[in-house]
Amino acid sequence: MEKMLEIKKLEVSFRPAVGESVKILRGVNLSVGKNESLALAGESGSGKTVTARAVMKLLPNNMNFEKGEILIRDRNVMNLKEQEFRKIRGKDVSMIFQEPSSYLNPVFTAGSQVLEAVKGDGPGRKERTIKLLNEVGLKENVFYQYPHQLSGGMQQRVMIAMALINNPGLLIADEPTTALDVTTAYGIVELLKEMMEKHGLSMLFITHDISLAVNFANMIAVMYAGRIVELAGAGEILNSPLHPYTEMLVSCLPEKYKSGDKIKTIEGKVPDFRDLPKGCSFHPRCPYKKEICLREEPGEMKRGEGIVRCFKYGDFVEA
Repeated sequence: MEKMLEIKKLEVSFRPAVGESVKILRGVNLSVGKNESLALAGESGSGKTVTARAVMKLLPNNMNFEKGEILIRDRNVMNLKEQEFRKIRGKDVSMIFQEPSSYLNPVFTAGSQVLEAVKGDGPGRKERTIKLLNEVGLKENVFYQYPHQLSGGMQQRVMIAMALINNPGLLIADEPTTALDVTTAYGIVELLKEMMEKHGLSMLFITHDISLAVNFANMIAVMYAGRIVELAGAGEILNSPLHPYTEMLVSCLPEKYKSGDKIKTIEGKVPDFRDLPKGCSFHPRCPYKKEICLREEPGEMKRGEGIVRCFKYGDFVEA
């Protein structure tokens, strides 16, 4: 199957003002096939947004690519200069950011900002923009309104229109329902599904909500401390998770409980990248830890169509 996105052994580091650089992404491997959706799930601080920004080559100045490959439609874009990548960004791959109010310019109308994203100077740009705004559930008058005149859900729909205006093959949605109420968030998710089908999109969907991931994506990659710890089909993740972290994420879902039951939580917190535990990064929170977990990192072990990093399934150590 044709791959729209393939990430191979990607490493990204953070360079603080004082002290040594800190590795954030640690050998990330991911791929998204044509017309497929992959959800990248995990708690805040696990490296999900850094992964998305790395694909878009929008890392802040204090972050560096260390090694690895990012292939978009089989083209390695890691070594492209910014001017070269601009021809790809927005056209082959586009991104929807979380909290749209932070990305929409308050002094320009919504329509003018979508219009500005159009690549090329051909005729009919305004008509095309208004048509796309209609497609994402907005009326024509939104073209002339300013961001502060729009609700959070409407602002996110403007961002979706902006991301789709150049007909990209791959769309990255970074926590697109953040700060939205449940009903509005559901509408945004349903809209993304509709746009995927209508425009033949592939999608990398980033979320901290494992339930949302299961209901949206074909495949789910679970990230913890800058590594993919499990990759499997959505049904397998929900019904038979392999990694202890995935198991705990699923066990926290409210739908798993009866009314009045106390919902489980994952004790502890995501480790600081500046002070990762020796061995498996999850072992301080893991009920299944063994002696080997305290001193070695598990490598990727193949399980069916996916992978898992856990010594429950063998003693394969990260090289």
